[in-house]
Amino acid sequence: MKARRFLPLLLCACGARTGLSQTDVSSDCHATAPICVQNANDPCDAPTVVMATCAAHQWSCPSGARVYARAEPAGVCRPFHGASGLGGVGAWGLSDMARVPTDDGRCLWVADSATLADGTVARNVALEPDPNAPFGTCPGESLSPPTPIVTVEGPPDPNLLVQIDGGYRLGGKTHVLYRIFRTDPNATFGAVEVGGGVGRWDGTSQRIVIPDPSKPFPWGLDLDLGDAQLVASDGTHAFVWGCAQPGQFLKQGCELARLDANDAVELFAKDGQFLPTVDASQGATVFFGGTWMSSVVAGANGFVHVWMDDFGSTIHSDTASDPTGTWTPSKDLAQCDLPTADDPKSFCAGPIVHPELADPTRPGELPITYGVGSSSLTTPPGSADDYWPRLVWIE
Repeated sequence: MKARRFLPLLLCACGARTGLSQTDVSSDCHATAPICVQNANDPCDAPTVVMATCAAHQWSCPSGARVYARAEPAGVCRPFHGASGLGGVGAWGLSDMARVPTDDGRCLWVADSATLADGTVARNVALEPDPNAPFGTCPGESLSPPTPIVTVEGPPDPNLLVQIDGGYRLGGKTHVLYRIFRTDPNATFGAVEVGGGVGRWDGTSQRIVIPDPSKPFPWGLDLDLGDAQLVASDGTHAFVWGCAQPGQFLKQGCELARLDANDAVELFAKDGQFLPTVDASQGATVFFGGTWMSSVVAGANGFVHVWMDDFGSTIHSDTASDPTGTWTPSKDLAQCDLPTADDPKSFCAGPIVHPELADPTRPGELPITYGVGSSSLTTPPGSADDYWPRLVWIE
């Protein structure tokens, strides 16, 4: 996800008059120029406003751009609710709708758990929103069939679970952050983390390939990178945060690292320098976050960290002028839509900001998905729709 500020609205007044006459308007467009929108080269990055052009009295958008359109959100948005081939999306488990850009120009949302139309329950199911839908549209149909999208190298092990944390484009290829869990009936929530690293996109199989988990992981659980990621402005690194340090009640301390195009790691140290180490004891805690997933994106006035407390109900934010700068707790963004009347133990988690849906004419607006779960150790009392992920647009 390439860090950039959303560009302000630019309107074009095009078409110069000829020198023949002030009344000669053969190359003028008298109507108001349309707002044109261009999708980013990175399919999971933010679109921008581009100038319309005037020819033969007609305005048109540049090749590859479209005329701006907005559909105001109406009611609760449950992404891909009713999509062909999809029976349901599971409640919050290990992750929410992680974003993964592909080599062929798609931005896939990966559901941690989903039920396919034939009743099959599958993990890491890819869904594809329409990148050209009017801004504010709740994604309904998936442009590609809902499909499990993860392959793990090495001997098969049915006791391993893969969490996809998100992906980014760097060095001309897709890098995918992941964590591996092992099922454990004695664990509080049925699984324990064993490690994590960086996977890759395989264009031939159209799948995310996870390295053999029997091999050493590139960093330990004390660093546990993957909570949030952001491509640095230098174009040669990605910032990646891991929240595994002792923190405060229902939140953990988060450290920052940067990865190059070969996935080599440098840790942001207490003295403000990047060191070639994965020793978490040398890292600086830069902000706090809930378990597993949050988001860092470019905002209207710097950068925004969007996160939730563990078992919480509020979407929080921190702000900074630079990803490596001082992060300051900011306003609470919204209260989650939860079925608390039927399930007082319901909570929200895993907020993911989706710049690919961001309206470039509203630079302060953030499209955010989050998961809904329950801390009840028995079957939650609500309906399946109560625990379907949500998408909200927050100013």
